[in-house]
Amino acid sequence: MAEQKKIKVLVVDDSAFMRTAIERMLITDPTIELIGSAANGKEAVEKVIRLRPDVVTMDIEMPIMDGLHALKEIMRLAPVPVLIVSSLSKEGAKVTLDAIELGAVDYVPKPGSTLSASILTLKEELLQKIHAASGCQPRAIKLEYIPGKRVAKRPSTPADEIINRAVFIGASTGGPPAVQKILSMLDPSLPAPVVIAQHMPKAFTAAFASRLNMICGIKVKEASDGETLQNSIAYICPGDHQTRVTRSSEGRFCFSISSNAGERDRFAPCINTLLFSAAKEFAHKAVGVILTGMGEDGVRGLKNIKLMGGLTIAQDRATSVVYGMPRAALEQEAAVRILNLDEIAKEIELALK
Repeated sequence: MAEQKKIKVLVVDDSAFMRTAIERMLITDPTIELIGSAANGKEAVEKVIRLRPDVVTMDIEMPIMDGLHALKEIMRLAPVPVLIVSSLSKEGAKVTLDAIELGAVDYVPKPGSTLSASILTLKEELLQKIHAASGCQPRAIKLEYIPGKRVAKRPSTPADEIINRAVFIGASTGGPPAVQKILSMLDPSLPAPVVIAQHMPKAFTAAFASRLNMICGIKVKEASDGETLQNSIAYICPGDHQTRVTRSSEGRFCFSISSNAGERDRFAPCINTLLFSAAKEFAHKAVGVILTGMGEDGVRGLKNIKLMGGLTIAQDRATSVVYGMPRAALEQEAAVRILNLDEIAKEIELALK
């Protein structure tokens, strides 16, 4: 029996403590081979070219050359899947989203500066994401988009406030640029709300919604508890919380958002949770979309939408950074249509006519 090929990983961080902590995590996995480390971006670029790792873990703030500049050079000279190791601060969220736009596959939260439970909890996520990243094609990560222009809306009428259809999108690894591309292609006057569950912590979802609102034609905001859904708005489900759609006694569709501390789901936001509520409240008037990501979150919810007569879509293999969730949707017959990113926005608009 042939020996399984190991995943070669290069660790990049200016902190000797963090390099050691990450290295200790990696050597516990027999399928991973630590091939080197670097203390700054310049050294990282040189070692990527020389050592040809399968995956790179990359810090952002480093001397000589920071992580963003190093990422640009790596993508230009020797494209390889890069995982950003970033803090959960507001600034950490911004630079991580910058890195994802530049071609990073995903990120893992950076713990504090002392060896504690926060570092120990990082281990499982780091190893899992390294395995997912090792199968990625860097060419599929950086996605071009055409920023839409916000058009002046005419005065609303009572008919505009009626919600006849709604779109629900779930995404994980590789999702931010995919969501960005779809929203940038949608008509700013889309006759339906769009609700997006992207696996992200709270600090990141707020920054993600703000960024999308600046570059997409359709209005984008982070959803809030009790808020009434409106047509022509895309809502990002807040991280670390579970989001459902419900119907008020007056017949309005609203968000019901609760902390994940009480529900203790593995994912927060959980795509299944959102899609189950979409199937219940919208039935055949729901459009469900599963994008790139590892695992199977969202597949059962998507199947519920399909069973209720709604349109269900999964991203194709060619444009997915990680084909786990879309593949599961296909294999479990939850998706009616398998489409690439360029086609998904068009299919959504056709379904709403």
